[in-house]
Amino acid sequence: MKTAAPETPPPDPCVEVAGKPPSPLTKEYTGVLKRARCQAEVLGIMNGVAKALGVGCAHCHDEADYAQPTPKKEVANWMARELVPRLAKRGGGDTTCGDCHADDGKGKAKILGMPRSRQRAVEWMTVRLVERFDAAAGGPLYCASCHVRRLGDPGFEPHVIFTEHLPPMPATATPASSPEATGAEASPAVAPRGAEGAPDGGR
Repeated sequence: MKTAAPETPPPDPCVEVAGKPPSPLTKEYTGVLKRARCQAEVLGIMNGVAKALGVGCAHCHDEADYAQPTPKKEVANWMARELVPRLAKRGGGDTTCGDCHADDGKGKAKILGMPRSRQRAVEWMTVRLVERFDAAAGGPLYCASCHVRRLGDPGFEPHVIFTEHLPPMPATATPASSPEATGAEASPAVAPRGAEGAPDGGR
């Protein structure tokens, strides 16, 4: 029985090729693209995010002007800056968009149902999120880690996005761990004018 050969890692998009250096970043990023080192890597990361969520560019971007801010870009940047660095996978490794959004093997932008299902949310949070992640600063996750109180208790906060109801940031964390630092597998259908434009200047 033959053993499958290990996959060859994708080429580094930011290395010099035939004496030609890669195109530098056109701006500084602070969210999803925090770890991008060159413009070619911007496209790879964006393609990885699109694949993890099972969406096309237009899901988050204004295709007439990719740099324009949009509500969904703000959510993605917030998650990259505030939520992702506070989570640690129990199996180790970087936390990526696909760890939650491609949970069943298919990318889903709305992992809690559309419209949101309370039953689905409770199941996903307890069986998948809490069982697979710890707080990056140490210790297990509980409902109250993000929702202030336990489910059903007075003071339970159902909304977390754009709030400060989150586990503490680890002391060594840099904002915005890369959600898809290796995600260059999706088709390169991202417009070359840039993939960001959140009001704070960073995807």
